[in-house]
Amino acid sequence: MNKSAASRQSICAVGEKLFALHGYSAVGIKLILDQVGIPKGSFYHYFASKEVFAAAVAEHYFQQRIQPIAIDPSVSFKANLSAMLNGYHQLIDELFSGNEPRGCLMGNLMVEVSSQSPVLNQTLNHLYDQWLSLLSALIQQGQQQGHIRADLPALTLASVFWSNWQGTMLRCQIKVDKMAAKRALVQCMQMMTR
Repeated sequence: MNKSAASRQSICAVGEKLFALHGYSAVGIKLILDQVGIPKGSFYHYFASKEVFAAAVAEHYFQQRIQPIAIDPSVSFKANLSAMLNGYHQLIDELFSGNEPRGCLMGNLMVEVSSQSPVLNQTLNHLYDQWLSLLSALIQQGQQQGHIRADLPALTLASVFWSNWQGTMLRCQIKVDKMAAKRALVQCMQMMTR
């Protein structure tokens, strides 16, 4: 990774933390600049606007936190399911490691951002589709191996799991219960199994 890409990534990592803690609307460019320690011109060298920055932060979050929880087609469904649940459990541990639960950044941005932010809206929709694709691949593997109910399409079940994840993350921002969040994910998958 070249220096420019590394700098952009480090700015996105700070943005992820700030948006997760304070929300999109409450985070101004000045706060970002102060946290990263760069001048305004450097920020605009990497990002044309706060909206473009938020889209890059959402992509960074997805690549760093969600994409690594993808299935390995060379192993069994049970191994993939275990790895996926462990990945989500680690993410929950990370999201609830500070003084305040942060919830899922993508879900938080989806709740807060309206259609008035077309670049961010489009990015979030694209990442949502990618996320569902990852979940669908796991569920489809489970259906093919006879572990997941086949009366509903994999994409429908993936949507149920994703909605459960986001609902759990939102609920945990009010009532902090990390173990309940982990149980909710396991229970959701158990409802899909035969």
